[in-house]
Amino acid sequence: MQSQTRKGMLIIAIANGLLLFGYGLSLPFFTIYLISQRGLSASMAGLIIALAGVSRCVSSAISGELADVFGRKTVMMWGLFSQIIAMLGLGLCIELKVQVGYMLLCYFLTTFLGAFFRPASNAWVTDNTTPRERVEAFGLIRIGLNIGWALGPAVGGFLVRYSYSMAFYFTGILYAVTILYLGRLVVDNHAPCKSRKPSFVSTLLSLKDTRLAKICFYVVLITAVNSQLVVGLSIHCNRYLHMPEYYIGWFFTINGLVTVFLQYWASKWAAKVRLSTGMLVGCLLYAVGFGSVGFFDSFLLIGFGVFLAGLGELIVSPGEQTLVSNIASRETRGRYLGMLMVFYNLGSAVGFFGAGMLGDYVAPRYLAGPWLIVGVLAVLAGIGFFRMRYSLTNEEDGKMTAPVPIKKDTVTLH
Repeated sequence: MQSQTRKGMLIIAIANGLLLFGYGLSLPFFTIYLISQRGLSASMAGLIIALAGVSRCVSSAISGELADVFGRKTVMMWGLFSQIIAMLGLGLCIELKVQVGYMLLCYFLTTFLGAFFRPASNAWVTDNTTPRERVEAFGLIRIGLNIGWALGPAVGGFLVRYSYSMAFYFTGILYAVTILYLGRLVVDNHAPCKSRKPSFVSTLLSLKDTRLAKICFYVVLITAVNSQLVVGLSIHCNRYLHMPEYYIGWFFTINGLVTVFLQYWASKWAAKVRLSTGMLVGCLLYAVGFGSVGFFDSFLLIGFGVFLAGLGELIVSPGEQTLVSNIASRETRGRYLGMLMVFYNLGSAVGFFGAGMLGDYVAPRYLAGPWLIVGVLAVLAGIGFFRMRYSLTNEEDGKMTAPVPIKKDTVTLH
């Protein structure tokens, strides 16, 4: 990756890190807040988080389409500004202990607006990289994201012991810092598509590309698995193992630290194999990591399961973004990446709701049951991604063919 390209990726990586640090301070603990402070059942809390995920699906599609039409930076900045207002409003609702309905309205606004950034920023990354550079570029973004994820929940776990509202206020402040940072450093070289108006029907019709549709379906499966880290693990450890909140925060931190220290090497390895092969390996690591959690009751052993799942995430997350980027044209990158985030958030919603249902109805009968189901889903996703190789070109699947050497004409002297 060229130095100028790497500099641009570092700017976006740092921005993502700041945003996820802010996210980790507060939102992962909202499930615990609803259950422990507002008396909601695990299944009801899971349903609320799932509905918020559905709202992110809608906003992801909107973001990707708007990013193609109006530019990447414009969508990133306005999305963040709107989210700050909603986040501060949510913190105020929690502090004043308003009716649950008003608080949830602010929460849904926060999650809806929070989905505007990633499709636009991913399209910016794709604009400024070649297919050969994208696995490494998205891997670098993952490092930034997970530095934030490593720090945010660890700090948030201590903050919420004293004040849930304070955690949300700090999140709003970090988002404001990110706006100032991006506004100063990011340059958008994308030429907006003035020849077309935003068309969300056309966004949905992009699924007529069967390769995109298949990738999105497998993303739903593996994202439902990944979302167990936030809701499923919180319910399992807090309700059934009676672990304190800061233990759960440290599990999030372990997941983040895996990426901080190992993403570079994972990206180097992934660049040497087909994307479809790497995705299979990543999904199998998810299956072993999360599938084993239900059999453990100690911090260290559950932490090891989270570590293995984190290794899977190192490969899967950059891989799915690279796959979609590689099959999209320059004019549809925002739209395709927006659709990817639609199904990413749909998978999160399915996972959040499923975690609540499994925690209420399966875990009391067989504690390991929810995690075995999660492991099976990860295996199915891995098989699906692996079979994608039959519909991808070598370049789209990350296998770069070596150039054919040019034979020089030879002259025979007599």
